[in-house]
Amino acid sequence: MSFDPGRFLTRYADAFNGRDPEKLRTLFALDDPRFAVWEDYSGELFDGETYGVILEGAFDATGEMSFELLRSDRFDDFATLHVVQKIVDEGEEGEGVFAEALIRATLWIALSGEEARVVVAHFSALPSTTSSACLAGMCTG
Repeated sequence: MSFDPGRFLTRYADAFNGRDPEKLRTLFALDDPRFAVWEDYSGELFDGETYGVILEGAFDATGEMSFELLRSDRFDDFATLHVVQKIVDEGEEGEGVFAEALIRATLWIALSGEEARVVVAHFSALPSTTSSACLAGMCTG
């Protein structure tokens, strides 16, 4: 399988920004028994079933997500991405940024199926320049 990490991250951000939990779910191997998401800022380790429910929060999110790719490595049918995930929630028109979350993420991606899917992820918060109102990659209003 050909794998473009930038395209994968764009699909991820577009699914979140489009408030489409179903598209988000297609990016994660929620049914894989190896699936796990660790958030060190919440102290929680999520399995596929629980994380699938968490992805529902994208429907109510108000922030816009983007990624900065720091490094990508491929190992046969597996890839790792080291990224900074940024979620910005702006106030009403002209009010500027209300909240910003900067999240370090390492994504382990299985490339063995028809589509690349995250099997394991680790998220940790970076210091915010404005507010810490966004947690777990979701800013809700």
